[in-house]
Amino acid sequence: MSCNLNLQRDSKIFYSTVDIDSGAAVTAMTPSNTWEIEVLAGYAVSQSATTQDITTLESGLTPDRSVKRYNTAFNPAEWNFQCYLRPTNAEDGTDVSSTGNVKPVADWFMWQAALNNTAPASGTAERSAWQDTAKYTTALRAASANTSSHNPNFAVAQENHLYIKMDNVFYQIANAAINEASVDAAIDSIATTTWSGFGTDLIELTGVKRNNAVSVFGGVLNDGTSVSANGNVANLSNAASFHSWSSYNVAGSITTSRFVKNRLSTVELHHTPEGGADVSYTFPVTSLSWTINNNITYLTPEELNTLNVPIGNFAGSRTVTGSLSAYLRHGDNESARFLREIVNDSRVSHSSGANANLKVGGATGPYVAFYHPSVQYDFPTHAIEDVISIQVAFQAQEPEASCGNGGEFDIYVDHG
Repeated sequence: MSCNLNLQRDSKIFYSTVDIDSGAAVTAMTPSNTWEIEVLAGYAVSQSATTQDITTLESGLTPDRSVKRYNTAFNPAEWNFQCYLRPTNAEDGTDVSSTGNVKPVADWFMWQAALNNTAPASGTAERSAWQDTAKYTTALRAASANTSSHNPNFAVAQENHLYIKMDNVFYQIANAAINEASVDAAIDSIATTTWSGFGTDLIELTGVKRNNAVSVFGGVLNDGTSVSANGNVANLSNAASFHSWSSYNVAGSITTSRFVKNRLSTVELHHTPEGGADVSYTFPVTSLSWTINNNITYLTPEELNTLNVPIGNFAGSRTVTGSLSAYLRHGDNESARFLREIVNDSRVSHSSGANANLKVGGATGPYVAFYHPSVQYDFPTHAIEDVISIQVAFQAQEPEASCGNGGEFDIYVDHG
């Protein structure tokens, strides 16, 4: 095969608060501010342009019928990739010898950038907003020992940088903002998170900038010299290096992140009928998905005779939704009763008396649980197949006690 081809199988993706394209020194990258993301096949990145066609239409036997096209603006760069949702065992601040920060899942920095206005690093200082006992409470909260503050109501989403090593071609998505995270827990697979978002520009790194990227991420330098990737998890202050994906320093020992087996997943749903008492439903699922969306939009100038570029993002409404399928079972607290109670609830909103806990991987570690203290269930529907199922969708809402301060969900992680 030609050595000039660039293969997806040899791709790597990294996330960093350091901006190589703007001239940051390669030594500014450390495992405290630059992280590898081991993605699955099928990742995508692109940037298109907005065009305008000017047409003419005249009368007569020989009219001018020409068309002239202008490129008027760059659209925001778009990206998406999928990675495994992997607990790390870095679950408590007292266990993590290098920084004292809690980092219970391998992509903890992505979750923080999607949910928070506090960047996961400032300079070479790591700033995790995950809390002791491996949880992330999404309601507004102040900083505490080894835990950065959390403010869910940001106007502008965090803008850091994605680096894509497409074999021997290096790209930087400048000012990358995370728009959506979607967790999939189909029972015949391993739990994954699909990340997607935008950036202000898609830049190919060339010359010195490319050499700087190769020096950290590995590859072939401009002079043809091969360089190994410089990953490090034991020394988080190591310059010109990054934090590897699946290994973490826990109490001085290097541990390996675990996979979450979806076949063990369960849900615990609560609903208080009109005039009744809370009823708890716990049953296995045949499929499970969960999504948070920041609904980001971009501002782009419209100056004439200029190829305009996006100048920044704004976060829209924060939507948190989930859906699941389960076999239709009769019984006191089974899925058939859940369907009946929701359909017979005549209130326009029952969220104050309903909650949902999605246990991806089950109740015994390794698992990742998404708890929603206030949810509005859609009417469940039947799926008529060989085995009859119901399909349930819901939207999480802010609890009345924390209205305006977030708190639609909390994340709990157990490495097992």
